Amino acid sequence: MRLKTILKEPLLHFLVIGIVLFVAASASRSGIDRGVVLVTYAEIELLAANYAKAWGRAPTQDELRGVIDDRVQEEIAVREALAAGLERDDTIIRRRLRQKFEVMAEEQVAREAPTDADLSAYLVTHADRFTLPATVSFDQIVLDVAVTSSDGERAAALVKNAIQRGIDPATLGRGSMLPGGVHGTLDRIARQFGATFAESLSKLPTNEWSGPVRSAFGTHLVRITAYVPGSLPPLEAVRVTVAREWENERRVAARSESYRKLREHYHVVIQQSQPPRIAAQ
Repeated sequence: MRLKTILKEPLLHFLVIGIVLFVAASASRSGIDRGVVLVTYAEIELLAANYAKAWGRAPTQDELRGVIDDRVQEEIAVREALAAGLERDDTIIRRRLRQKFEVMAEEQVAREAPTDADLSAYLVTHADRFTLPATVSFDQIVLDVAVTSSDGERAAALVKNAIQRGIDPATLGRGSMLPGGVHGTLDRIARQFGATFAESLSKLPTNEWSGPVRSAFGTHLVRITAYVPGSLPPLEAVRVTVAREWENERRVAARSESYRKLREHYHVVIQQSQPPRIAAQ
């Protein structure tokens, strides 16, 4: 049976009306005004659609009555629980309510999509987040001296002279597991060789053997073959990331502003029986 046909059934309408009247009558007999539980036609359509999505078919009349009845029972249970204050001491419920409230506060500003001007301004303002790191390619020779030795200058000069005489650089220096040629971003090289070594590379001339340069592995003679400084990419290259960051920051700002305005309507009193413990400075 098709979903729209089921929703138009008079018996289903009588069921909903009967449930509403039952709830109202029960509340009247108890002397407590719990209000009216109204299940709208739109809600019924949604319940039926969710059922169809979960089970791969539209519900029968009996199944739809059961779904509606469960929805009414849920509403009654929630209202009675709130009336009894059961949510007050339940951390999970309070946290969930806070999350839903914050989502509502965020959604008030989430309807407007950012313009290119918005994203371009955000990209420039937060350039440190999106700037591409510098990349460098270099050849290296690990010199046959100790890291702490003062003989690095003399060893570097001897190797440079050997290279000028036409000796293959790959045969010079001491044996090492390090590659003769390296390519990567400066931050990755800093993690591998040390920050001082990576910083030195950015200051060396291109296509010229330079050194000595010290790293965590020893003393090196280095030849820069390519160096590309860090740069801010065009918006089109990072649009998705910038839009995500922009949207997240806007949501956080909206949530903070909502709390700020609401806080003005509350008088907050924090009672302390003794001076608070603070960490030593």
